Amino acid sequence: MGLEALLPKGKALLPLLRAESICKNFAGVRALKSASLTLLRGEVHALIGENGAGKSTLTKVITGAISADSGVLEIDGRKVDDNSPGIARELGVAAIYQQPSLFLHLTVAENIALALEGGSGGWRVDWKARRRQAEELIGSLGARIDPLRLASSLSMAEQQIVEIAKALGAEAKILIMDEPTALLSDREVEPLFRLARRLREDGVGIIYISHRLEEIAAIADRITVMRDGETIACQDAATVDRAELIQLMVGRSVASVFPKREVAIGEVALEVRDLNYASAGLQGISFSVRSGEIFGLAGLVGSGRTELARVLFGLTPCVDGISVQGQAVRIDSPRDAIELGIGYVPEDRRQHGVILEMGIAKNVSLASLCAVSRWGWIDATKEFELAEGYRETLRIKAASVFVPAGTLSGGNQQKVALARWLAIRPRILILDEPTQGVDVGSKAEIHEFVVQLAEQGVAVVLISSELPEVLGMCDRIGVFHAGTLAGVLSREEATQEKILTLAFGHAVAGGQAA
Repeated sequence: MGLEALLPKGKALLPLLRAESICKNFAGVRALKSASLTLLRGEVHALIGENGAGKSTLTKVITGAISADSGVLEIDGRKVDDNSPGIARELGVAAIYQQPSLFLHLTVAENIALALEGGSGGWRVDWKARRRQAEELIGSLGARIDPLRLASSLSMAEQQIVEIAKALGAEAKILIMDEPTALLSDREVEPLFRLARRLREDGVGIIYISHRLEEIAAIADRITVMRDGETIACQDAATVDRAELIQLMVGRSVASVFPKREVAIGEVALEVRDLNYASAGLQGISFSVRSGEIFGLAGLVGSGRTELARVLFGLTPCVDGISVQGQAVRIDSPRDAIELGIGYVPEDRRQHGVILEMGIAKNVSLASLCAVSRWGWIDATKEFELAEGYRETLRIKAASVFVPAGTLSGGNQQKVALARWLAIRPRILILDEPTQGVDVGSKAEIHEFVVQLAEQGVAVVLISSELPEVLGMCDRIGVFHAGTLAGVLSREEATQEKILTLAFGHAVAGGQAA
């Protein structure tokens, strides 16, 4: 099928971007073998593939962050032989990424102004104009954020919205969206999609990168699939299904992304009873999790799920309301939690999950130093064996366990974060957004390992904003609303409609006690 047949009716075949046969090597490792992508005016073009497939490297070539070793790059009809961030911006290329890059000590308005204002505006600052500009850009996204708030006070979802506003303010012709919804709730996604469709009608070309295949089906006109640094296929989004995309991405059939199996449920491992913590915004939380059970926590961003996880792990100390293995406990610190057999994989892996500058081995052993130490000294052999074991078990793609975690793809960083807490041999494991920004192949592998943990008797608390994940993986699902547990649904009765109803604070028939 020719490109003309894929265009919206009435649109001309006017490529905004043509990247052909792009190759890039890093220290002898071929990141891009032969990557090609053509972006048309007025289309949303999805770029998908597993972590490490080359998507990020290709977009860095387009934005000028790195130079290609060979290949052809044309932006808005101009051949670009020596691209740079400045040249890309001049040609109308803008990008927003999964991880916000805001200056946390500046206000929202200052962050937006810093991205959009030139250096020749004189010595006086028009603060009212800055605030007005920020309000208009954020308002166009259907959000309301005070322009005078410090970026450090924003949630991850709010930071992402500000990043999107910065890109929109640059009036980009080519907009690269790299996992833009990874930190957004379902309610915040649709306004973003409406905006993307409006930009498409205005002739903007959007490269949309996401691991959420349901999003791809909802927003994309065409889909380019990458695998192992190569472009595998370019498909019309209307004619390709999820199973075919998975096959193209991973080169093998993925029978099920959610390999849930029936597991024998044991005694209560964790019980929370009438937990109140005003400073964390939690009120009257009560539920229990049994050994071998995967207990899901759903709800909107900011509803209290992560705040509860921090309390359970001692990051936000709580006086009472928690019992472990039938005994009332007080968890004043992560050390207390670890001694009780509680592990915690946090939501933001780059800030809290792994130490990017440290090697894989040191990241893995960090929570279990006693197991790899002797007389106060770390035994390098034991540390290596521990990390190497998890590298093989979790299929962490790395040359060795000594490479810095920051050099790994997002999915492999998440596996390192998981390995750290598996190393303590937890009886209770809290997973906060465990597959956020992870490709479908790694997601299936992580899900399979979570099921194996449940089969070994570990009590799993799985926090996720992806409804298919909690529905596909959990035995029961607790739904948060405004710091309270609005209800608990069994696997049999849970549906997306019921979860969303509870998340918005409305009652549903058929719920059960926690």
